[in-house]
Amino acid sequence: MEMKEKAGRCRRHFGGMFGFFFLIPNDFPPQYLSNLRMNMKKNLTILAILSVFAAAFWMNSVCCAENIVTLYAGTTGNPTNDPNIPPSEGIYRMELNMETGALVNCGLAAKAKGPSWVTSHPILKDVFYAAAGNEDGTSKESLIIAFKKQADGSLERLNSVNSGGTCACHMSIHPSGKFAAVANYCSGQVSFIELNADGSLGKMNAVFKLEGSGPNKARQRSSCAHFAASDPNGKFTLCCDLGGDQITSYFFDETEKVWKENTDCPQTRTASGAGPRHLAFAPNGKYVYVLNELSCTLDAFAYDEKIGSLTLVQSAPMLPPGYRGSNKAAAIDISKDGRFLYVTNRGANLVTVFALDADPVNGEKMEAGVVLNPIQYVPAGGDFPRFTGLDPSGNFLFVPCKKTHNVNVFRVHPVTGKLTLVSSAQLAWCTSIAF
Repeated sequence: MEMKEKAGRCRRHFGGMFGFFFLIPNDFPPQYLSNLRMNMKKNLTILAILSVFAAAFWMNSVCCAENIVTLYAGTTGNPTNDPNIPPSEGIYRMELNMETGALVNCGLAAKAKGPSWVTSHPILKDVFYAAAGNEDGTSKESLIIAFKKQADGSLERLNSVNSGGTCACHMSIHPSGKFAAVANYCSGQVSFIELNADGSLGKMNAVFKLEGSGPNKARQRSSCAHFAASDPNGKFTLCCDLGGDQITSYFFDETEKVWKENTDCPQTRTASGAGPRHLAFAPNGKYVYVLNELSCTLDAFAYDEKIGSLTLVQSAPMLPPGYRGSNKAAAIDISKDGRFLYVTNRGANLVTVFALDADPVNGEKMEAGVVLNPIQYVPAGGDFPRFTGLDPSGNFLFVPCKKTHNVNVFRVHPVTGKLTLVSSAQLAWCTSIAF
């Protein structure tokens, strides 16, 4: 009853856009009512403006979060001899702004001994791998480590196994997610490791010893496995033997459940002294592009995905005409549409962009994807660009420069494929990147 009478002695006033109302006693002095109403309108207006800004800030924060992509960088773990650049201690987490291309080094994600090569699982998006040095000194073999990404972006070890050889410098995961292929440089061995359902490392399935040599006595006294990866269909895995001037081929025997040499096409020879280092498959699976470290050339092969054979179509120099300095070719990647190739040169410190044209070769019209046409030579932004790779969207190309301890980001033009440097981040001895 008391509350009802109190409400009856008041007038209700609506508070505007926010749906508030307030009660004013009937005996409230009229001379103050207009001031009260005016102040209430001012306060509500200020509140409305602040609410708009708060909403805009929240939306911007959400958009920024959606535009940030996490990547992981492998390093060789050496000191820098520079007090301003700390030595690398393992795998580092970095963040890329997909709108601006800005790159930030977020710090150490996982400790490891010289994890020079990192890669990701094709199916389990939170599982990563590294080829690293053996940490306990009980074996000369390299170590392959499996990691799982945590909520804070750090990497937690799942397990580790020996690599099947020494100086593991490259590894890849089969499209099925069931095997890891590892190239062991010093021992000249390629190995296949089984993977468990959770992405952890299982038992060694097979190890192959390469047999070959080349004319370069400093680099080709014996076979040196430098790259191993499956074709897009997952039928064959190819290995680059830098020391033996050859590409070797392997397949998985479904009956015996073991990897074997491809007897239909066990080796493909490159030019003598070329030193095949890395290769890239065309997205359509019809071509293979081989980067030769010693001759600084790029070979285009037609690929028969049924038997895993390679037929040379064209070879092109990676360096600009007239360049006479020392150089070692380093890394290669191909655009998602198969129209452009990106290769790096250590010494010249350039990124060479090739358009894969359909111009005539010896008067004969070729299918698009064969002819190598260099369209741009871009400064790498530092010294010794050992790695290059496109982000999953294909909009940005990463070029870590090992000796100047920086990772450079180039924007890729969607039509021409040409590069523009947009950002750089400091990281000691970066040698690979994985998304």
